Amino acid sequence: MSYEVATPAVEWRTPPPELALPNGAVHVWRAELDLETARLRRLGRSLSLDEQARAARFRFVRDRERFIAARGLLREILALYLDTAARRLRFRYGAYGKPFLAEHGDLRFNVSHSLDAMLVAVAHKREVGVDIEHLGAGIAVEEIAETTLSTPEKHVLSRFDGEARRTAFLRFWVRKEAYIKADGRGVSLPPKHVDVSVPAGRVVVLDETTGKWEACLRWMLQTLAVGPEYVAALAAEGQDWQLACWQWRG
Repeated sequence: MSYEVATPAVEWRTPPPELALPNGAVHVWRAELDLETARLRRLGRSLSLDEQARAARFRFVRDRERFIAARGLLREILALYLDTAARRLRFRYGAYGKPFLAEHGDLRFNVSHSLDAMLVAVAHKREVGVDIEHLGAGIAVEEIAETTLSTPEKHVLSRFDGEARRTAFLRFWVRKEAYIKADGRGVSLPPKHVDVSVPAGRVVVLDETTGKWEACLRWMLQTLAVGPEYVAALAAEGQDWQLACWQWRG
């Protein structure tokens, strides 16, 4: 199996005033979470009581502020498509914790953030998953790789040393996480049973019943270029979608 290390170039554009979401489109938004105090206060007012309670449980101020920013910005982005106020959105959660909108189920979305960077994937009646990781994240690569990577992925990883090895592992990690989040089965789908060392855009999963690896033609993967300090990936349902990447400026 081959493994594509290079990430396709992505242009993060300013969205048009009238933004449409066609059935054949997947939108990914990039946003920064370290915001000025006044902006955070405005975002905080859009949160539900449950979200405010979750924010209050963070021990460190920066973590609390980034949570408020992430939830508030997610609400603003989704509200843009629904032509409604961000505070009116009501989130519910599936059996394995995947969020959805209680009254707007056709608008599918997923969110990920690492340090001060955030990605939000949005589609119409199409499941999506997104993941972003900072290259400097405190991850014990050797220990985690042993329990989360498939045998083909471990073989690929063995070709790298030092920082290149760490980067290669994180590229695998974000692709796996994006797929697992899109699939919606959460921790019930072991990461080592997902293989993303196949050619770009594909994923194969171990069938525990037969013990065979099977290609998941339902999904496509896309690596995302989000800056030199991050790695990121998108998973989306179907083969017929086109990607548009937007920079959120509020």
